[in-house]
Amino acid sequence: MLSLSSFSMIHWLLISNGMLLLATVAGFVLVKRKYQSDLQYWQQQTQKLRHDFEAMSKSTFGIGRCVKKLEQRLVESERKPALASSDEALYQQAQRLVGMGASADDLVSSCGVARAEAELLVSMNRQVAH
Repeated sequence: MLSLSSFSMIHWLLISNGMLLLATVAGFVLVKRKYQSDLQYWQQQTQKLRHDFEAMSKSTFGIGRCVKKLEQRLVESERKPALASSDEALYQQAQRLVGMGASADDLVSSCGVARAEAELLVSMNRQVAH
């Protein structure tokens, strides 16, 4: 059997180099496992980000459609007061004509109001005048 004192310097160098080689290989194995673990983690994070991005893209398109509908409704609602104010101007003109003594027929022909409305305006003017 060999004793520790019988080893020469070369033997000690070979043994130490072998142990160093084993430690280096073990270090590389540990680094590779850590790298694989990190790689898997970042792949999962990337997948989550892709999913979140797709969800945000879909919701952005939905919001865009809602904004477009709201813009259309706004344009439509801006047009309606213009129509209401033109109707209001028409009734103001009819009231002026009634005040000047116009008949229901005059209001229908000149202002375009319905006969029932024209008769109502005329009768209201008579009640106020009396």
